[in-house]
Amino acid sequence: MIGSSAMTGGAGMMGGMGVWMFVFPLLMLVTVAALAAVGVLGIRALASQGDDGSADAEPDESPVELLQRRYAEGELTEAEFERELERELERESGEGVNARVSGDPDRTREAERAGRD
Repeated sequence: MIGSSAMTGGAGMMGGMGVWMFVFPLLMLVTVAALAAVGVLGIRALASQGDDGSADAEPDESPVELLQRRYAEGELTEAEFERELERELERESGEGVNARVSGDPDRTREAERAGRD
């Protein structure tokens, strides 16, 4: 009996080691794939952050071009674009500098957006 129990225990241990021989490489492969995915996502996030920052900080872009780009990207509605364009053209021409509409322009935008919803 002692001999048979020793053989059974030995076979059981070998069976467990055989499973780990397949599971361990699989776990290593999953870990490496996860690390690679995190690295790729991190690089993409940093690249898109750099794109956003450089577009806003571009010194050659005039205020009118900035409005046109914001309108093209959908940040401004047509009415907002026209209103801001008129303000900018007034500012550039020197006329109407003191004739600005009183009130908070952010509140005007919020009211317009609430009306659209």
